[in-house]
Amino acid sequence: MFPMMVDLRNRKLVVIGGGKIATKRIESLLRFQPKITVVSPVLEASLHALAKSGEIEHIARAFQIGDVQGALLVIAATDDAVVNQRVKESCNANQLLNIVDDPANSSFHFPAMYEKNEITIAVTTSGISPILAKNLRDEFAAIVDGFEPEYLLFLKEVRRLVKMSQFSKERKLTLLKDCLEECYQSNSIQRKIFLEKMFDS
Repeated sequence: MFPMMVDLRNRKLVVIGGGKIATKRIESLLRFQPKITVVSPVLEASLHALAKSGEIEHIARAFQIGDVQGALLVIAATDDAVVNQRVKESCNANQLLNIVDDPANSSFHFPAMYEKNEITIAVTTSGISPILAKNLRDEFAAIVDGFEPEYLLFLKEVRRLVKMSQFSKERKLTLLKDCLEECYQSNSIQRKIFLEKMFDS
């Protein structure tokens, strides 16, 4: 599996099933602003509320072959293996499919995710051990939680200035590495000095 970050804003996602697993998947996706359609005769209470508020679209019936047409991502989240297989057969080669609890027949997996201050952590074991993936995510999340928001803004500003500069590649790389030193993580004065001295000869 090739790991990548995908912009899902306004992209069509179809979820087949309206139970607890479907709810978990949908809730993890909503903050990335896709257009989610759920096909299921019934919905969990939280999904019903999302449909009522217009955050997701609900088609209140059993799955039909044409339901996945035009979707970038398709999630088969039913407890019926026959239905999940029909969903798989309905997808074309360019669509990404996740069948819950069946990684071998899925073309993408849901990672254990953590997002804070524009940093996104995603860890997957390709279905081998979701618990291990969550443990690793939590270890990385503890590191991210230690970063002050101002420090991340500082890193963003350094990168912006470096990209605008006419520095050599070596000088740019040195600056991008130096700004990661521990002394800048919690010391605003040191960060200010670094920015002021960036363009010193």
